[in-house]
Amino acid sequence: MRPEERERKVVVLAIVALLAALVLIGRLVFLTVVKGPSLAQMGQSYRVRVMPIPAPRGKIYDRSGHLLVTNRPAFAAYYFSLSGPPAPDEGALLKRDLGLTPTAYARDIATFDGAPYVPVMLKADLSDTQLTHLMQDMPHLHGVFVNAIPLRDDLLGSVGGQVIGYVGPITQAELKASKDPRVTATSVVGQTGLETQYQQDLQGTDGGEEIEVNAVGQAEAVLGQTAPIPGDSLVLTIDKNLEEVTAKALAADMNALHTTYGAQAPADAGAAVVMDVHTGQILAIVSLPSYDPNAFATGISQKAYAQLSQDPAHPFIDRVIQSAVPPGSTYKMSVAMAGLLSGTITPQTTVPGNPVYWYPPYPKNWVHVNVGPTDLVKAIAQSDDVYFYEVGRRTGIDAIARMSRAFGFGQKTGIDLPGEVAGLIPTKAYYVKQNGAYYPGLNYSIAIGQGADEVTLAQLVRYVGAIATNGDLYRPYLVEKVLSPSGRTLSVTSPDLVRHIQAPAAYWQALQQGMQGVTHPGSIPGPGGTAGADFVNFPMQVAGKTGTAQVPGAGSMTFFVSYAPYNNPQIAVAVSIEGGVEGALDASVARAIYDAYFHIQDPNPPFVSPGSAPTVTTGH
Repeated sequence: MRPEERERKVVVLAIVALLAALVLIGRLVFLTVVKGPSLAQMGQSYRVRVMPIPAPRGKIYDRSGHLLVTNRPAFAAYYFSLSGPPAPDEGALLKRDLGLTPTAYARDIATFDGAPYVPVMLKADLSDTQLTHLMQDMPHLHGVFVNAIPLRDDLLGSVGGQVIGYVGPITQAELKASKDPRVTATSVVGQTGLETQYQQDLQGTDGGEEIEVNAVGQAEAVLGQTAPIPGDSLVLTIDKNLEEVTAKALAADMNALHTTYGAQAPADAGAAVVMDVHTGQILAIVSLPSYDPNAFATGISQKAYAQLSQDPAHPFIDRVIQSAVPPGSTYKMSVAMAGLLSGTITPQTTVPGNPVYWYPPYPKNWVHVNVGPTDLVKAIAQSDDVYFYEVGRRTGIDAIARMSRAFGFGQKTGIDLPGEVAGLIPTKAYYVKQNGAYYPGLNYSIAIGQGADEVTLAQLVRYVGAIATNGDLYRPYLVEKVLSPSGRTLSVTSPDLVRHIQAPAAYWQALQQGMQGVTHPGSIPGPGGTAGADFVNFPMQVAGKTGTAQVPGAGSMTFFVSYAPYNNPQIAVAVSIEGGVEGALDASVARAIYDAYFHIQDPNPPFVSPGSAPTVTTGH
């Protein structure tokens, strides 16, 4: 190509490029200057919001597959905070439709302030009327959406309030601390009980719905959807029927005590637990008073929550694992084993059955007459304090403490529930640290389960299980297995033998015979055991022990611990009543539990009847 032709082509291309640039510049000026405002408005008119689709939490079943906790469908109202709370006219509509005050939803919105794309739940479980009114007013409400949600439904209600626990919206602190990527600002998570202990298993993975909204936050179209994945389910060791029987029997006993004794026995709180002595599986666990977890699933009011939290009977406390108190005479088998293993007594050792001990400060026996020479079996059956004062003196506090720790006292049981306390087993060093000195006379109160000793009902039931099995101490547990949403078994809990307590068979037999004498007077010589009247004509041999302790500021704490059948132990039962009268009066609860578990046609009613009040005594 000649130079002049090449030059002409370059000029033509330059002119074409210049014209194209002028066209583009002109178009840009037109769009930004002429059409700019309208395009900006259009851009603002359509935004995408992601409305979470909450995943159903895993279900909870009893040991036989009966459903205990599930989820029910409900509707909830949400608000996307674009620029603070709704306008006053919209607030008036929300108050009329949902009964919400500006203060209430402003507080909820402020919870996640600075996160305009996080929907805030205004109200869960909308009624048909609320839903109808809200949908009618939706054209006048900006940023308000209605969404279907799975709402936790506890079929046991207050029967298992503390053990199942409740769920609630996640707090900012919980969200910040969580390392679970499935948990978001809109998640509902376990707050207490099994719901929080097994949060990782029960939590599902939320889905989402992409919604196109206009400038005032009203939905225009659904762009896409991701389905939620349900959480894993739990199969408990609990038996639903036995749980309900236990709760009913415990409440009946408390009511009967209060009716019979009035102010002398307020009996305003109690607990009971049933354990398989060969595995540690918890078959029933009840703490009264309780609460209904369903109140939290729908969003409990501040007033209702305040009433529960300020109740002097403390319904949030699980008295099986969170109440540590002196064990009273239920502790005497541990003291006896300490004496046996240390060689200070034998099963045949006898002590005079005096009404008053012969060493200072001369503590009294709960029995106010001389019951004659007393050996170990008789001492347990009749709960002879003087016998155990002597065992305490001979054996010493530190040997008693070592045996107690072997039985699992003074340490957490490891049960799969949050908030368990360890209790306290004092030693010489403890008293020196606390009081500056140790006095041998302290052994007397320790030896009958009074003083600084503090144990939980969970510790007592596995201690009785160890006695029943000649020394097998198991970790109690509540969850047998975890299932996937499709029903596949993901994990199974195996029995956990914490330790086997080594002792000659004759020593275990002495403790067992003493406990048999508590409930079956004919098995020992003399006037009979402390709970003999409670098992008259009962067609099964039960081994038990009564106990009463004085708790500073709380009055009497009474106990009845037992296992059955005596010759072939299967389950252990521990019962306690705050503000009770004596441990023998708690035996009716255990009797009702044995009736139900072993399908016994009991010829006698298992509850204390008004008008049949025995003489009130303490210390046994």
